[in-house]
Amino acid sequence: MEGLFLTAAFIITAFLANTLRFFVNGYINRLIFVISTVLLVLLEQWLVSPSHTHWLLLFVIAATVISFHFSGGMIAAGLASLYLWITTGQVELSVYTAYFLFASSVYAVRFYVRKIRRQRDHWLEILTINSKQLNVTKDVSQAMQQTFNTKRLLETILTSMTAGHGLGYNRAMIFLLGEDKHTLKGIMATGPVRAEEGFEIWENITVNRYGLADLIDKKEEEKADQLLNEIVQDMTIPLTEDSFLTSVMNSGHPMLVKKIDENDELMKHFQHKLNLQEFAVIPLIHQGEKSGVVMIDNLVNQKPLNMHDVDIVTPLATQAAIALQQASQYESVERMALKDGLTNLYNQRAFQQSLSDEFCSRSFSIILLDIDFFKNYNDTNGHMLGNEVLVQLAGVISNSLRGDDLAYRFGGEEFVILLPGTTKDKAYMVAERIRKRVEETVFPKGELQPKGKLTVSLGVAASDGSMDPFDVVELADQALYEAKDRGKNRVAVT
Repeated sequence: MEGLFLTAAFIITAFLANTLRFFVNGYINRLIFVISTVLLVLLEQWLVSPSHTHWLLLFVIAATVISFHFSGGMIAAGLASLYLWITTGQVELSVYTAYFLFASSVYAVRFYVRKIRRQRDHWLEILTINSKQLNVTKDVSQAMQQTFNTKRLLETILTSMTAGHGLGYNRAMIFLLGEDKHTLKGIMATGPVRAEEGFEIWENITVNRYGLADLIDKKEEEKADQLLNEIVQDMTIPLTEDSFLTSVMNSGHPMLVKKIDENDELMKHFQHKLNLQEFAVIPLIHQGEKSGVVMIDNLVNQKPLNMHDVDIVTPLATQAAIALQQASQYESVERMALKDGLTNLYNQRAFQQSLSDEFCSRSFSIILLDIDFFKNYNDTNGHMLGNEVLVQLAGVISNSLRGDDLAYRFGGEEFVILLPGTTKDKAYMVAERIRKRVEETVFPKGELQPKGKLTVSLGVAASDGSMDPFDVVELADQALYEAKDRGKNRVAVT
């Protein structure tokens, strides 16, 4: 019968303890655990026999050490000894000593297990970070191999630093060294200006389950982070003045800023404009050449940054510096391939590409330009002076065009101008403006030309977007011949 009562009491105690633990905090939960073990010992003593109390108290001590560490274990050992002395009326020093030794042993085991667990968690965290870093590096490398477009590369780099699938920082900004090497220009940024925007962005990403590639495409298509981009792109930072960015560029070492330096005016400006508080600046360096800096911070979740974060971003910054340098070299070579070496205008190859571009499916006009009596000029003054004339003429043409107009050296002394979205009448006005400016320009030995000055003839043709662009070129060429036949130094239209 006693056994049945004891079992029922154990079940009720266990049920109540496990029910209560869902409604209380951690400290109370641990307290319930200890009290439950005490209650079980008392129940066993009251309902069955006190003969097992000596060793059952060990459960109470063990539970107390697990819940309240070493100090709790010592107190429990003391209370257990006191309880045993009160209930038995005998002084059992060996048992009391065993209680304290048992509490110490349990604590030692507990300490060792926690140490092993902390080490395991630490290594697991490092492995997780390294794994994420490798995945980001792999994704960024693949994205970089698919394009030499600088804008696309920057979007890839910034998105990989800020996306949850990437390194997960709240914001990232890139500043690149200007051509004069004395300024840093804000190029691109990703992230919110205010913390509230960040929560909205995260919610949108979570709902739509965007991946890294999706975010890169989305950023390009929707022009996200426009406000932060506008603020950053308006920034031009002189490196001739003392500031934290000047220090990073001069030293080539990253900087971790935990608190705004009131003596640094530029840092205060960043704080005012971007709500910057704690951030890291990492220089973009490849083969000793500095090309700019990348800045990261955690505006939204306020997660503290440390040098480990700097170590994580640095390889990506180095990779970005390499990619930017390669993209710059590629764009330079591409520009050289499409530019005329003498006049620096686009060449005929670039013109052929332009005719295949999308704008040729819309309305456009073409102007063909030819120098009058240029053979006579070369025969009289030599080809070297003829080349000088071509260079000077290219400058006159370039300075006579509007924003979207494109000028090409078509070959020899012929030039061609593409005017997207331009009617024939407006193209005629542009052609006439060029003709007059050439006529008014003093070219070397121009007075030796047949009419006492160097002039040009121009032919104009237009398309509403339905014609083959090469047919439009043919029409402009016919107009040019007409201008020549009608006495040169004039504009003809077909």
